[in-house]
This record gives sequence, structure tokens and C-alpha cells, in this order.
Amino acid sequence: MKRSFSMMICMCFLVTLVLNTLGVSGNAEAASPNILLGKTYSSSVAANATYPDSGGELTDGVYAANLLADAGWQARFNSTSYSFTVDFSVSRTFQSFKANFFKYTGAGVETPTQVQFQYSNDNIAYTSACTLSQQGAGVDTTAVPYSCSAFSPVSARYVKMVVTSATSKWSFIDEWEVKRPAGSASAILSGSFLQPDLGDQWSNSQWTTEFQKMEEAGMDHLFLQWTANSKLNTTVYPSGLSGYTQNTTNDVVSKTLSMGNQFGMDIYLGLQLNEDWFVNYTNNATWLSNETTKAENLAQDLWTKYGSNASFKGWYLSFEVDNWNLPTSVEWDRMATFYDTVIDYIKTLSPNLPVIVSPFYNTSGGLTTTGWQTMWEYILARANIDVIALQDGIGAGHATTAQLASWFSATKTAIQNARPATALWDDAETFNLDFKPMDIKLLKDDLAAVSSYVSKYTSFSFNHYISPQQVNPLYFTTYKDYFSTGSVESVVPSTPAGLSGSAPNSMTVQLSWTASTDNTGVVGYKIYRNSELVYTSYSNTASYTDTQLNPSTSYTYSVKAFDAAGNESAASSTISVSTPAGTTYATNLSSGKSYTTTMAADASYPDTSGTELTNGTFGTATYVDAAWQGRNTASAYSFTIDLGSSKTIKEVYADFLQVKSVYVLLPQTVTFSVSSTGTSYTTIGTVNKPAVSSSDQVKKYRLTDLSSVSGRYVKVQVTPASSAWTFIDEIQVRN
Repeated sequence: MKRSFSMMICMCFLVTLVLNTLGVSGNAEAASPNILLGKTYSSSVAANATYPDSGGELTDGVYAANLLADAGWQARFNSTSYSFTVDFSVSRTFQSFKANFFKYTGAGVETPTQVQFQYSNDNIAYTSACTLSQQGAGVDTTAVPYSCSAFSPVSARYVKMVVTSATSKWSFIDEWEVKRPAGSASAILSGSFLQPDLGDQWSNSQWTTEFQKMEEAGMDHLFLQWTANSKLNTTVYPSGLSGYTQNTTNDVVSKTLSMGNQFGMDIYLGLQLNEDWFVNYTNNATWLSNETTKAENLAQDLWTKYGSNASFKGWYLSFEVDNWNLPTSVEWDRMATFYDTVIDYIKTLSPNLPVIVSPFYNTSGGLTTTGWQTMWEYILARANIDVIALQDGIGAGHATTAQLASWFSATKTAIQNARPATALWDDAETFNLDFKPMDIKLLKDDLAAVSSYVSKYTSFSFNHYISPQQVNPLYFTTYKDYFSTGSVESVVPSTPAGLSGSAPNSMTVQLSWTASTDNTGVVGYKIYRNSELVYTSYSNTASYTDTQLNPSTSYTYSVKAFDAAGNESAASSTISVSTPAGTTYATNLSSGKSYTTTMAADASYPDTSGTELTNGTFGTATYVDAAWQGRNTASAYSFTIDLGSSKTIKEVYADFLQVKSVYVLLPQTVTFSVSSTGTSYTTIGTVNKPAVSSSDQVKKYRLTDLSSVSGRYVKVQVTPASSAWTFIDEIQVRN
């Protein structure tokens, strides 16, 4: 998921939805869509010429009236058995079935003696999903529905309805419905948000599989998060916009819509992404005005190219509004003007399609639900927003489950007071702070916490954090079980046994244990060092190597297993491992030396006097310490230190800060390299993000006991963990 962060806040993400006031279901428990709508079918027996099939009558969604003369009916006389078959072209998932038959005994029109719904993957061998005996006792001159469901969802390419009728009778039939599985849970996800970069990587079969898995879980919509980047002037489709180039291999817009057409899923197209939003917000009126024009031009281009797709069901405006960066009515007014102008233009293109926004709230820094409510009353009174898809913020660490009700309630009240026609949806985050899949048990609790305030649930993101094509398939299996039963399995894995460890060098401990077992399967292990959780392994491998430790130090370890539901085993027995002494390299070659950087520090956390990295003053574990310099970026950047002449190098390290509460995160990797000329560099080594607890702390990224390394220039390349802050202080080169 693409997330951007400001110093005090994570920009949580996104959401999907549809709109009940515009003809799309707004209830999470509403019946699943009929996947036969608009599909062609074949019939084993042609309809009578007096009551013919005028073309697609069974799947056109138009129900015949209780009149023999209604042209919606088609009829067969004395046909004791006939059938209809639909070929979906690919495997589809469904569970419930329905067909309407007419009964008018005075005119010799009788309901079937039996109707059987069948499915097949080869159009040869068919399996019965469910069978109904004659229906309609005690009624007459009316349509009689034949409805039944398979015991569990089935997946097949072909579906068939076999009708058995009485001799010398008329059999009148109109609509035939086949529907996706309907979840047993009261709060279930109905769709997802997809980033185009991920979709661009998929083969045709992977696209199909993704939509099949969404269908298995009862989903009916997907949001394509953005279609253009207005900062980089790129699009994810062959655009007609002047100055824009396509930066994806495939036409992701076309592919998404075609999948929606094929699977009967609603597709919502996001307009532009621009990372400068997280710098400017509404403070730069000229910039925001330019983005207004760009949004209108993009919407026009998309509608011209793709508006004829049946699956194109709405729009998403991707700039995320929050209560920290829009603190007063001055900012609210500018945002409302942007919304209202863009929405008015979109409505001239597609009057019946909803426009959705996805704000997020911050619970800290003195911000309150009352202020949040006032903000949205102000905006909604001035902007015709169809849906607010409120990010729950759990995965990003913005809120706890216990806080959700108060913030969603405030949003609901704002809507009722300012624009009651606006729908409120939940954007449930399905990831955790490690940007890994969220426990399904926690997801269930988050959905339940807001159920009194929202009309539908979507996710950021099924596709990225639940789909079996992206993460451990056990997350999909566990979510699907919750979808089907309304509960999350609660069996805990067995306790890891036989934990042992050794220290091969002064900075490393190697652990191993006997693998745990679980009724659904173990998805990973949690590593505890000195009673603190320092690493979560999303693998069932029963070993771990702990690096970047201190020499001559004793550490205690224990391990827990966990499953996709979030059930944890008891802790293993505890062991102690001591690292041996390391070599001390006394001379700091970089002390006071000059350096350059490929990216200037942020003005709020600058490199004071350009000497902070080599002045010997170490920052403390707080981000306001002036010794630190900070950068808010997802892009790699580097520093190059000039030692003045070629030196033998035995050790290099750099200090970084972690303060997760304000999204100061440790880098994903730090790579050290050397050069004699300053032009061609040789890599010494790369340090991956070490295992640490979540507490505020300073952590060294260190390479030591180097052999045959020398050079005048030392480069330190920093790769951030995500779009967040990295804070760096001292870089030391020693021998």
C-alpha cells in the first residue's frame, strides 16, 4: 500500500464503496449480486412461438408481471424436461439460485414438478447444487419463485437449470438468478482497493484468479486507487492528456474494467495521485487550483475512453483529508471548494455515478471528535460528496479498536447535520505496523466496532494483505471461514519446543526450535529478546538469526507461534546466549570530516551547519533532539564522507532513530561502500533492518572486522522502510 506520512501523523489509506442512493446496495448484509445478469444462455428446448424468448429474457433483470400477455415470459407446452445453460468462460463462485415461474391453473399454466440447479467445469459431467420439488401450493395467477442454495459455495465454469414439467401443461419462466456467496458474518468486507502497480505485475490468469478469490469471499467491488500521477505526469493507461506518458506495461484501467465486466463487479476509478499533497495540503492555493484542473481533465479523458464499460460505477478523489493538516475553517473552505468544483464537473460527465472521498482522523495532539465533527459539517455543507469512506486507522497505528466508535459516531453525526444524503462507509485496514497482514481476529473486531454507524465495509486491502496470491494463503482461508460462519477460529498453535541458540560472532545469535503445529496452520513466529517482542517472522521456518547485537552481552530468548487468526501459542522455554567480545577500533577516521548528500534534510529537522554526522555529538532517543537530521521520503538517499586520503577501514556504522508514535522509522537497509576516486564505488556490505522492540530508541547499523577494505571516500546509502521519516546522526569510520 502507498502511504505517506507527516511528522505527527501517518496518512492512513483508502477505501472503496458504492452508493445506495444511486442504485447500489448500501448494506453489508444485502443480497449478493446476480452474476447471471446480462449473460447469454442456451436452451435445450426452444420457447413456443406464441410466448417466445425475445432475446436474453431470463437474464435481463426485468421481471414479468403476473399476466399471460406480459412479453417478459417465455413458455413451453408439454415439455416434460428442458434446461438452460450458461458458460461463464472462467470459473465463477456462487451458492444460491432462483428462478420465477408463472402459475395460472385456469389457463393450464402450472409450476414445474421439479427444478434442479447444477454446475460443471467441463459442460459434460454436472453436479447438483440443490433441487426443489413443486412449489406454489395454495396460490394462483402469480409468479412463484423457486429458490435454494448449495450447502457451501461452489466454483464452476458452467451452471445449468433443469426443469421438469407436467405433461399437457404450459410452463412459463422469466428471470433466472445465480448469486455469489452471502456471508454469515454481520460485518464483512464487500470489496477492496488495488494499487495499479500491483495489478500491472499480474498475468491474465492472475487477474482472473484475483477476481475469483474476491468472489469466493462475497466481494462485489474494487477500487483502482489512482489512474495518474500529476506530479510525475504519468498514467496507468494510454492517456490522451497532453504531456502525460504511460508508466505501466499494461493498460491497467482497461484490464480492471474488463474484469469487472466479466465478473459483474463494480469498479471505481481513482483520479490523480500527487505526493506533493502531503507537503502542500490546502496551504498552496495555486497548487490546489492546478490540481483541480488536472482532476477535471483526467476525469474527461477516462470517461471518454472507458465510460461505456458496464462495470464503471464511480469515482474516487485520492487526496486524503485529515484534522491535523487542515486545522481551521480557512483550510476547510479551500478543501470544500476543491471537492465541490471537481464533483460538479464529474457530475456533468456521469450524473448517476457516486464520488467518494476517504479522510482519516488523528486521535492525539489534543485533537477531538468534536473538532472532527465540526470540520466535516463545514465541508459537507459546501461540497456534494456522495460517500465518506472513513479510514479506521488501526493498521497504521492511528487508533485502537476501543476508539473507533466515538470517531465514526462523530462522522455520522456530521453527515446527519450537514448532508444526510451522504453515505458513511468503513475503510478497514487489513495490515499492521510491519506492513504485513493483520490478524483476522483483530479485523473482525474492528469491523464490529463501527457496525452501528456505517452502511458498508471495504478494505485496504484484500488484494495486498489477504489475497492468497500476495500473502500466505492461510490468511485468505481464515478470512473466508469468518465470512462463511461469522466467527474466527480460536485454536492456539502448539508451543514451540527445543529452543536452542549459539553466537557465531560478537554481533549475532542463531536460534532454532521444533516447529509448532496448528489446526489451520502456523503462519509465523514471534521472537522475544529480554522479554521484549523484537521480531515477527511471517514464515513457518523454525529458526531465526538475530544480528546487530552488542559484543560481550548476554541475551535471553523465547518464541511464540501464531496463526492467521491471531491465535498465539504459549511462550517456549527461555534460553540465554552470550555474544563473545569484539575488537575495539579506537580511531574515528571520519571525525570532523566533510560530507555531501543526495537529499537535503527536511527544513524542520535540518543538518545544522552541515556537520551533524561527523561532529561526535550523538542524538538521544527523542526526535526533537537537534543532533538528528530527518527526511520524510520513501526514496533512497546517500551520504559521502571524504576522509582526505585513502585509509584502511576496519569498521563503519551509522546511528538511526526510532519513534514509531510519530512515524520515525528505522531504515529497511543501509549499504556501505568505498572509493579511492569518488566516482567508482565498491560495496563493503549491507545491513538489513535489525530486530528491535517498538520502544523509542537509537540503533546502530554496523559492519565490523572488515578485511582488505580501504578508500578515501565512504558512501552510506539509506533505503527507508516506507514513506515515513528516517532520522540519522553520527556516521563513523574506524580503524
